[in-house]
Amino acid sequence: MSEHDFDGIQESGKPAPVYFNVLFYGLIIWGIIYAGYYLFSGWSSQQEFHEKMEAYQQQYNPGQASGR
Repeated sequence: MSEHDFDGIQESGKPAPVYFNVLFYGLIIWGIIYAGYYLFSGWSSQQEFHEKMEAYQQQYNPGQASGR
């Protein structure tokens, strides 16, 4: 029994197809760029929420000042 043979399962030893490697590493690079863009772009979901709430309050309560 070789060290790569367990319960009848044998390692094939074939390399992964080229398209798999391109897709795999391409997605890693895309993920890093995507994460970097949102980390360093200054975008904030909390800031966006406050902007939308102020717009809502101005639309439905035009005479009142914002409640912040």
